[in-house]
Amino acid sequence: MTTTTIENDHPHKEQNHVHFNPEDVARVEGKQHKDYPKTHLPEKPHVHFNPEDVARVEGKAHKDYPKTHKPQDEPHVHFKEEDVKRKENKQHVDYPKTHMPKGSGMGTFGAEDGGGSASSRPGRVKVSKEDFFLHLKILILFFGLFLFGTWYTSKDPWEELNKPKAKTLQQLLQEEMEKALELVDPELPVDGNLQVPPEGGLNASGCSLFLSRSSVGRSGFGIFTTVDFQETDVVFAKSPTTMVVEGLELPLHAMVLKQHRHFGNVKVAANGIVATRPIEAGDELFLDLGEFDSRFASIYHGTLHPLDPMQKDYQKADDIIKNVIDAIPTTTVYEQPKKKMYKQRASRSKNAKMIPAFDAGRMLGIIKESMEEYNPNLAYIIPDSTVKARSILEADGTANFISNHRSLDWITGHGICIGGLTDGAFAMRSVAVGDVIETSPLYAVSRENVPANGNCFELSKPEGVFFCPLSFIANVKKGSDCQSGPDECSSSTANAKFELSKYNVANKLLGDMSREELLKSPMTDFTIDLIAIRDIARDEEVYADISTLNKL
Repeated sequence: MTTTTIENDHPHKEQNHVHFNPEDVARVEGKQHKDYPKTHLPEKPHVHFNPEDVARVEGKAHKDYPKTHKPQDEPHVHFKEEDVKRKENKQHVDYPKTHMPKGSGMGTFGAEDGGGSASSRPGRVKVSKEDFFLHLKILILFFGLFLFGTWYTSKDPWEELNKPKAKTLQQLLQEEMEKALELVDPELPVDGNLQVPPEGGLNASGCSLFLSRSSVGRSGFGIFTTVDFQETDVVFAKSPTTMVVEGLELPLHAMVLKQHRHFGNVKVAANGIVATRPIEAGDELFLDLGEFDSRFASIYHGTLHPLDPMQKDYQKADDIIKNVIDAIPTTTVYEQPKKKMYKQRASRSKNAKMIPAFDAGRMLGIIKESMEEYNPNLAYIIPDSTVKARSILEADGTANFISNHRSLDWITGHGICIGGLTDGAFAMRSVAVGDVIETSPLYAVSRENVPANGNCFELSKPEGVFFCPLSFIANVKKGSDCQSGPDECSSSTANAKFELSKYNVANKLLGDMSREELLKSPMTDFTIDLIAIRDIARDEEVYADISTLNKL
């Protein structure tokens, strides 16, 4: 390309003209300029393909065409006829060998192959029943050997896990604090004279009043109820038989009942012994000496129950316990709150407790032993441990620290019915032959003081001492003897007999006591039972064979 400059006198300025080579013009016209976009597809391809390649593209057999594509006419991948057949029959080399096609047998290895040839598809191997049980026996044998080895090499595989873990110092301190804060309940008597059958007591169904060891004093009986009483309810009806003691006429049941200033719940009234306040089932019945004249209080502590502590004994014991606890050093411990307090912090002052710094049991034991010689009743109620002393103070005194309330099972299992008769000696419940109708404590009197009635009896020894029942047994009449059948006997035929209670171990000592000992302490620990000699219905009058008293 050349540039030509033309100079003339034309008023306009000369312009330069570009001359293109013929080849460049031809390229532009043919859209083959070097600056023309190479991506433009010209009308005619400027790339020439080999005829073989064009044929492959048109036949969709180009080398870049996806090999997985299956042409419409014929595949570009050729399989062997054997492989195609195996695949169509689901016997391809990659087909799961465990698959069993429909309508086929067990394969070449099975007995049910139907005579297939060696080229047939493989099937599952069938295990015979004998081989299966053989393998099972081997497995059980190895498992048994494993268990035996485990047992033989270690006596107790859980021994290490069951061993108690060592307690931390904090746990030991906490246990000491809890032990120091511990309180106990009054102990129930376990060595009473009455030893009823342990398999559930006697047959006392329907009885509501029981004789058992009292919660007051060192010995003696008390009366417990198994039913509720409301105020003014009659507990014991008025008995026609009474006992004169030191010139004072007393009801029989009032002689048996214990007294208590705080727990008094019955009194002697014109119609018998009645409740002075509501009484719960399981409570012991108590008299309140404050409702009697001074003569009865003197007779109670001097003659009837000399082993029971007096009011002054309770006060003295409270003073001793308080002085001992106050005399020894104390320390402050804090009870752990029962529930975790997340939102507010527990007040330590509310959980603070002052306890003795050391056990005061030794000191209390020395005082208890010293009092045995001078006042046995006082020594009996003094505790012998710090825990009991603190429990007594928490109960507001030794007089309140008694087991005056017991469970019904305990009462029926450790007591004998004393409420089986009415005041006229009628049965208050149905009784079977051989059952105890009612029991009664015995009161010793001399021959000169035997009451006109009351079924008192004398034993062979000691001589000159008579024993009188202190319950409605004293009202039982003598029954006539009848040797004929029950249909020919009169209604007054004896249906009960007297018998020294075989459930009272104290009765074995009856013959060993002297006349002087019995008359000095006439309220004995001996008891007598009224036993049914035939079935007795409710409200039936009871007649006893009095001759049995002479055989006791």
